[in-house]
Amino acid sequence: GGATWSDPVIAARLEDGAHDFPKNVNGRQTLTGMQFRLATIGNVAVDPNSGDLYLTFADNRNGIHDVHNPVTNSDVFIVSSTDGGATWSAPDQVDPSTGDEWFPWVDVDPTTGDVGITYQSRNEADPDLYNEMLAVGSPGAFAISQVSTTPSDPVHAVFFKAHAKHCFACATFIGDYNRIAYGSDGTAHIAWTDMRKVYAGDGKGRHLQFIFYRHVP
Repeated sequence: GGATWSDPVIAARLEDGAHDFPKNVNGRQTLTGMQFRLATIGNVAVDPNSGDLYLTFADNRNGIHDVHNPVTNSDVFIVSSTDGGATWSAPDQVDPSTGDEWFPWVDVDPTTGDVGITYQSRNEADPDLYNEMLAVGSPGAFAISQVSTTPSDPVHAVFFKAHAKHCFACATFIGDYNRIAYGSDGTAHIAWTDMRKVYAGDGKGRHLQFIFYRHVP
């Protein structure tokens, strides 16, 4: 009941230190060319049938890190455990594309045992935009699809403007609350924050932030 606890186990090591990501105007880590705060942590999920554990995270191991001016190639990774968390697999990269990926969240489909990971990706030709993505399958064998139907624009924000020299209207906060949850019927329910909506009130083409939802059978 919490009176005693096991020793900690290292599930994965991250390139997520003081010189691994660029800093925004608030001194928080961000992506190259952006200003929004960035958390690399994801979550852990359990397969309700097998008891296998899956932990997802993002880091900059594939970018330029451990330098004073890091350049990001942030990627989402997953590790798994079949022995209750005593040992963990080596990290598998979820999405092989070259753009930054971040804000991962994982859950397991109770009907198939498939792992589902939702995350955000700079997969547009314009690196100022990003989309919400979904990877389904198993470590090393994920099928990638795009959840959002319109890209999000975090560099022309109404609120949370950075007032940075080269990125005045870049948002310092885009909402880091993306989640996926599978229903008992195997439907994936995905919620994320998105800045696709233009604020029509000021005529300056600036964007508002909203919560979006989509279910994927």
